[in-house]
Amino acid sequence: MKLNHISTLLLFLLVFAFSGYSQVEDEEVPMFSFSSTRSIGGKATLDFGQVKKDAKILKFEIPNNSKFDVKIDKISIPEGVGVIVLNEVIKAGSKGEIVVIINPEYMKSGTFNKDLTITTVSVDGKGVTITKTGSVKLTGQVL
Repeated sequence: MKLNHISTLLLFLLVFAFSGYSQVEDEEVPMFSFSSTRSIGGKATLDFGQVKKDAKILKFEIPNNSKFDVKIDKISIPEGVGVIVLNEVIKAGSKGEIVVIINPEYMKSGTFNKDLTITTVSVDGKGVTITKTGSVKLTGQVL
């Protein structure tokens, strides 16, 4: 039931989300990175290990190292995964949090290796919209 509410909320956010285009060089606005995860080839990884009969929840942080507030604009959620965005807007110099839920009720048994893609939008001091995208690899095994 909670996963349905989460899915509905995320669908609502995605329907009303918009994307912008950046006219700024990448060096001017640092790409966000994920903390509390280990990076493999530029991607962060959340390892859920073995997921048995109960849902498993992991939380990770998105630090905003830029000088501008960043808004989480879009999240591409793989099938069988629930996501809760705790901070839709991440203030400059602070961190946002996202909760990822793996519920074995909604996933097939076996090993999983899925990508959760997050797009953020910010506006710099000159009014230019900056869009950045990053991925988190979700791995584990549903028993």
